[in-house]
Amino acid sequence: MEARVTANSQAYRLKERMEQAEVRHGQEIRADLPGIRVRASGGAWLSARQGDKGDVFFCTMGSIRLRRIAIEGDEKALPHDARVQGLNVPAEGTYDLINALVRSNGDLRIIVDEVTEVVRSNGRTGDIRGLRGSVPIPMFSLPVER
Repeated sequence: MEARVTANSQAYRLKERMEQAEVRHGQEIRADLPGIRVRASGGAWLSARQGDKGDVFFCTMGSIRLRRIAIEGDEKALPHDARVQGLNVPAEGTYDLINALVRSNGDLRIIVDEVTEVVRSNGRTGDIRGLRGSVPIPMFSLPVER
């Protein structure tokens, strides 16, 4: 399912998370973006869902983990519009994007490329719990230390 940003994606939440991570306008970074929800597109309220197209929702997104800054930015305001490029998922759900390319010039652009890993999330917002190539561990199954 090819995921895309729509008017209902709540792009302002992506912008908030980028501001919290101190991402600047014009930067190009590598980052982990946890908790991005993808749902099959409905088109209109009363139409059937399209299985090959998905809508991205940033409302469940957790804190961004900055990995590397490739291009320094400037002090201008972050753009309001968001785009997602190359995000294809097998089914509806919440996903963590590990090592995604993010650009903040003209729009907030998340690019899933050959070094980005898309991992099914446990659905909770916050930090990514999985390691590269593994499935995140749900919070309730972690051992409790006393």
